[in-house]
Amino acid sequence: MPEVILLSTDLMLTSTVSGAARLAGLSFRTVRGASELTDLSDDSGSIVCCDLNAAGLDLEALAKSLPPRTLKQAIAFGPHVHAAKLAHATECGFGAVVSRGQFVAKLSELLSQRSSVGTSDQSE
Repeated sequence: MPEVILLSTDLMLTSTVSGAARLAGLSFRTVRGASELTDLSDDSGSIVCCDLNAAGLDLEALAKSLPPRTLKQAIAFGPHVHAAKLAHATECGFGAVVSRGQFVAKLSELLSQRSSVGTSDQSE
């Protein structure tokens, strides 16, 4: 089953993201660092949600460590005032890069889009 993985140290987001994942019929887990994402395969269907403000985050290293399909499905988010961080996430290849406000407001839609893409890709 595809899962939503929240890479964040913000405990307030955990409830929001886990609820949206549950509504989308996806499993959920949270990780505090990129080193906890070593078990992902390109066909896992995982949707990584990356908080650009996570402590100690090396965005380039994370992007290089994710399988290509997983990176394309990944969602990076951060404060809208950190335009350089958001632009860097786009340059690193994250499939969606949004402000934190957009992430929270559109989370269900973002997860729905990604879970249906992952499902249809796996059935081909």
